[in-house]
Amino acid sequence: MHAPASAPESSAALRTAHWLGRRGSWAYFSLGCLLLAALLSWVRPFTSIDRLLQDHTLAHWHRHHGDDIVIVELDERSLEVMGRDLWNRSLHARVLQNIAAQAPRCIGLDLPLSDRDAPDVQENALLAAQIERSGCVVLPMRLEMRGSGAPFERTPTLELARVASAIGHDHLEVDADGVVRSVYAREGFEGRLWPHFVDVLQKAAQADASAAAPLPFPPLPAPPGAMQGPWQQQDKQVLMFSEGKPPFRRISYFDVWAGHAPADIFTARYVLVGITAQGAAQFHGTPVQDKWAPRAAVEIYAYLLEGRIDDKPVAVSQPWQDVMLNLLPLTVLLLCLQRLRPWGMLALVLGLQAFLIGVQLARPWLGLQFSPAVGFLALLVVYPAWIGLRLGLALRRIRNTTAELNSEFDGFPLLPAPIAGGNGDFLDRQVSALSQAAIRMRDLHRFARDGLDHLPDPLLVLDVRAHVLIANRAALIHWGAADLAAQDAHALLGNLKVRANGSAMVPPGALGQSLAPRMGEATDDQERSLLVRCVPFFDTLQRHVGWMVALVDITRMRQAQSQRDEALRFISHDMREPMAAILTVLQLLRAPVDAASLPRMLERIHRHASTGLELADGFVNVARVEVQAFQPTCVDLVPLLQEAVDLAWVQGRARQVDVRITHGPAQACVRGDRSLLRRALANVMSNALKYSPTGGEVLCWIDEGPESWRLSVRDQGPGIPPELQSQLFVPFHRLHHESHPEVHGVGLGLLLVRTVMQRHGGGVQIQSAAGDGCCVSLQLVRIEPEDLTTDFGTDSTQQHAP
Repeated sequence: MHAPASAPESSAALRTAHWLGRRGSWAYFSLGCLLLAALLSWVRPFTSIDRLLQDHTLAHWHRHHGDDIVIVELDERSLEVMGRDLWNRSLHARVLQNIAAQAPRCIGLDLPLSDRDAPDVQENALLAAQIERSGCVVLPMRLEMRGSGAPFERTPTLELARVASAIGHDHLEVDADGVVRSVYAREGFEGRLWPHFVDVLQKAAQADASAAAPLPFPPLPAPPGAMQGPWQQQDKQVLMFSEGKPPFRRISYFDVWAGHAPADIFTARYVLVGITAQGAAQFHGTPVQDKWAPRAAVEIYAYLLEGRIDDKPVAVSQPWQDVMLNLLPLTVLLLCLQRLRPWGMLALVLGLQAFLIGVQLARPWLGLQFSPAVGFLALLVVYPAWIGLRLGLALRRIRNTTAELNSEFDGFPLLPAPIAGGNGDFLDRQVSALSQAAIRMRDLHRFARDGLDHLPDPLLVLDVRAHVLIANRAALIHWGAADLAAQDAHALLGNLKVRANGSAMVPPGALGQSLAPRMGEATDDQERSLLVRCVPFFDTLQRHVGWMVALVDITRMRQAQSQRDEALRFISHDMREPMAAILTVLQLLRAPVDAASLPRMLERIHRHASTGLELADGFVNVARVEVQAFQPTCVDLVPLLQEAVDLAWVQGRARQVDVRITHGPAQACVRGDRSLLRRALANVMSNALKYSPTGGEVLCWIDEGPESWRLSVRDQGPGIPPELQSQLFVPFHRLHHESHPEVHGVGLGLLLVRTVMQRHGGGVQIQSAAGDGCCVSLQLVRIEPEDLTTDFGTDSTQQHAP
């Protein structure tokens, strides 16, 4: 078949549509996943999952500055000594005095120091004087709520505030689950934002070390109307806790007050003074769940201070940063959906999840804490969702394709395959339908393959490289091979020549260079005439997928045509010649002739009429031998030869030629037609007698070969040169018509002999040389003695010899 004229354009359009159909679902799916992930990353709906991932990916790095911080904890024992009087500022002054005596870097007093907490003015003055003498001392500002629920500042007394190095808010952000994970670096009303207590502690120490001016803070007391409006929070930062025992030095408030503190324990260190006693201190849950949790506020400040000293603050990521982080692994996963196999996708998902966990572990170095829940969940959900989508599309395509196949099978001579599980669920029904379609396709394949195998003519199906995919039985017989698969068709068809001009029908590489069909009549090296049809075929997308090669052997048709031409030539020439000669003689007889010439003319008429009759008889005999029904029986060549010799004895005696049998076996059985063999042997014997000289002899014998009998007749005639022996079987051709004009014949005798031998599966051999006589041997297949009981009269009544 031929590709349509618009095959390249339609093929390109179909390929584009196929590509879009295959990539379109992936593109839409990927775009939807990315948009949904971006939206969810922006709004952060999975806070609990974010916290779970963040809490279980704590940073494990070596703490370099845990020894720089000392916590003076106002524990239960200290409270007992103080009489549970947290507001006794004279005690605070003495403790501050003992700490300052060791020259600490800076002191943070996280104690109740507001006006409400100081009824004794003298004690307040005593503490203020000690703060001023101690150098770097930072005081807290607390956020409290009024009865109406409005926030307000609870600052130290004015007397303490004036001598403090700095004041900062000590608020800790408590999440909905009661766990402290972060703080805000700045909080307060608009225009009165307070830095965090820990931040100002570190900065005050730096300012004190450089003798700089005290750090500024909002004016106290607050101007009228300053503490109005919403409470503002800025610069949220994450608290980084370490697992195990806190790395900070701890000492009891009472031991410091009593002067029992080890020497130099406070020297050049940050000192945090705070309440840790149960019932008096504020305890908060922390992400590290061990025996030290929940933790007192002063201990949480110590962790925050440690992060400031390490210069590794961790801020909370912005929504756009979460979007970028979550979309990065998701994009990688989406790009690999159509490239990796399931195990590869599983490894990729695990690797990308490890990447998200690694980002969380690297928070101290990145300086950001992301919300990875969306990205983590997306990695878990996207691939199963993609598989589900593809499975749905595949099932729909299978359903449609199966329906199309079944509709095409309607009316086809194939029995429908039994369906198992027809009452199952949707997937079972689809699988059953697909199985049925597969069985019917196999049946169709078997039907087509058997049909090809039973074609009488050679047929090849080739791929685009002209290699054999399918070869039917006739092709195997034609090329004499057990298998032709994967062989190059150019080599198989290389011996075919165009009948008209002798050029190659399929030149080397021709099928890979052009899609033009190659059709016509050709001959091979065995002189067989073949009709060749080599055409390309295409798939439903109009893509070239192979070639179909068919060979039709028309050798017999050509032979029949040649015989017809020979018959016409015989009728138009050979038969007309004696008839014309007879008419010529009859024309002469119409004129007066003498009595002496009349017998000679009558003899001429008789000779020409005999020649025409012999020509007609010989032609008919050859044609009859070629087409008449072959009825083989068991024929013994010994009596058959004896009978031929007896019949030739009279003709030989007239020519004074001795005809005899020299040797032979007692029995020489062959399978054949006795009448045809008798006629062939008579023709050989007649030729031998015709060309034997007077007084010569014709010798006959039978020899036994490996699988055949050979009946030979040898004369002493002029012989036949080897270069002329190929013309012996040419119809109406006589080699000795000039050298032996007295020998009468029409040139069909040996042709009949060869035809009879071919019908019997045998052959004719000529052994001769010029002037040395001629030996004609008839070779026939031998029958073993144990086969003599075979009923040859009923076997293969219409058999033709190859």
